[in-house]
Amino acid sequence: MTATKPQVYTGTGSAIDNYNDPKKQLQNIVNGTKEVNWGLFDMKNSKHRRIQSDLRQANIVVKNNRHGEVADMLGWFNRFLKSDKSPVKKPLKQMTSQELSKIIKALDGVVIWKHSI
Repeated sequence: MTATKPQVYTGTGSAIDNYNDPKKQLQNIVNGTKEVNWGLFDMKNSKHRRIQSDLRQANIVVKNNRHGEVADMLGWFNRFLKSDKSPVKKPLKQMTSQELSKIIKALDGVVIWKHSI
């Protein structure tokens, strides 16, 4: 048996939550339920692109082999939209222009907060 070196956790949020994510996905597969990802976006929509920009400015990003770092639309943002902290609890693609403006205003606050730390 080969011993592995310990690694320092550098992710966002809780390391335990990140550890349990694959387990939740497996449970959804076994139970036959498919969880809808609320962070899916339309690149042609300027407000969706603005949301991506806010996430990058707030350093809410994930590594990507092709593009380096990209906005974490499918992880952090997906969980944010489903949380009590979101001003609109709805998948991104189903939001109206007014609802998207509320999300953008909330993310602007996150950007300001992140830069003030």
